[in-house]
Amino acid sequence: MKKSEFRGWTDVFRFTLVETWKNRSFLIFMIIMWVICFFSVPVLALITDSKKRTTEEYEVDKTNIETAYVVDDIMFTDIGFDVAVFQRKDVFKNVKIQKIRGKEYEEVAKQIDEEPNSIIIHLTIGMNGASFDIVRGLESKVGEKECDYIGSILVKEFDTFKYEVTGTGAEQLRAMNSQYEVVALMEQEDGEFVSEKAHISEAKYWFVYALLFIIMMIVTSSSSQVATAVAQDKSTKVMEYLLTSVRPMALVFGKVVAHMVSTVMQLGISLGLGLISNVLTAQFMGKNFLKTKLPGGIFENITIPNVVLALLTVALGVMLYGFIAGLCGAMVRKMEELQESLSMLVMLTIIGAYLAMFASMSMQKTLTSPLFYTAVLLPISSPFLLPGVMLVGVGAWWMKLLSIAILLVLDIVILTASARVYELLILYNGSTLKPKDLFKFLRQAKGGKTA
Repeated sequence: MKKSEFRGWTDVFRFTLVETWKNRSFLIFMIIMWVICFFSVPVLALITDSKKRTTEEYEVDKTNIETAYVVDDIMFTDIGFDVAVFQRKDVFKNVKIQKIRGKEYEEVAKQIDEEPNSIIIHLTIGMNGASFDIVRGLESKVGEKECDYIGSILVKEFDTFKYEVTGTGAEQLRAMNSQYEVVALMEQEDGEFVSEKAHISEAKYWFVYALLFIIMMIVTSSSSQVATAVAQDKSTKVMEYLLTSVRPMALVFGKVVAHMVSTVMQLGISLGLGLISNVLTAQFMGKNFLKTKLPGGIFENITIPNVVLALLTVALGVMLYGFIAGLCGAMVRKMEELQESLSMLVMLTIIGAYLAMFASMSMQKTLTSPLFYTAVLLPISSPFLLPGVMLVGVGAWWMKLLSIAILLVLDIVILTASARVYELLILYNGSTLKPKDLFKFLRQAKGGKTA
């Protein structure tokens, strides 16, 4: 490619970028997305906090409980579990505790129906393990929050009791509370064993899948904008004037790069707002929401090299689909034909996205399947899958770098072909072109120059 082929691309780039961000519908969509990104973290933190509250958050100032009957079906109180621990709170210090023996739970439940100031503390085994049920009568004067407060105290006490009764020490506690993963070992020819991450966890799969879906939306939105812009320029005869000072290569490259930069800016600002929101949420609520919800070890993989390469992959993917979209836009005579012309682009996007989805599913079982290697190396699917693969820290570096190199080479090839065909078709007003007609124009453009 000669330098003269790109003459004027910066002017096209600046004009397209400014016009894109001046578009009212584009700005409204971006503002809505940024608001969602900024407020989603505190809202989700509040929702999840409401499900897992601390003992102090259940605290009450007064109680109507006079008697608490203890029905222990699992005999924890006989081996040292202190069910009276809630009496240490001043609000419950006058509550009388009566342990029931020799009676069925149903009999005691009937008894408290006649005692509005009584409750039952029922220790039993449920589907998920030990259960502490705090039961009130039908006409009880005891509030739900009082029962929740007692229940939270007993659960907290049981966390200490279960380790004491089993003789678990501090070292064992740290080991049980630490994060872990399964690592497979492979024997090499020399007899040594090397570790290999055989698969990714379900949490990492959902992270890869979510990122894949976001990138798919970005590529789809960006490529449709490029196709629409090119088709509009052609249908309004603007190109007849532009071609006098700007080469076709510069037109295609400038428009696509402008939309690529716009897309990366959208993604970067959205991620930045999400991170800022997470920092503010941590300061005001005392909880790093993203750190607790993202897969374990994910922050160790979000390094500068990984982030840069992930963004580079997204950028190259947006450019690849953008060059194809520009070609689709140049193939139409009027705007009404644009949807039909975009069928090739839509088909490639669907094939690439679904291939990446199936490959991400296979990653939960193995990282050495042919499907995984194909999706990472194939240019139509790698922009969707490779960024997530990089950020979860799996896959060999040679494969990642090779995938980026293939994507870069194909970008150059598609840009060159698109510009040649673009130049041939820009003033075309014949019959409606089909994707199969594209090969005829590629043969005509091969090795030659026009206009």
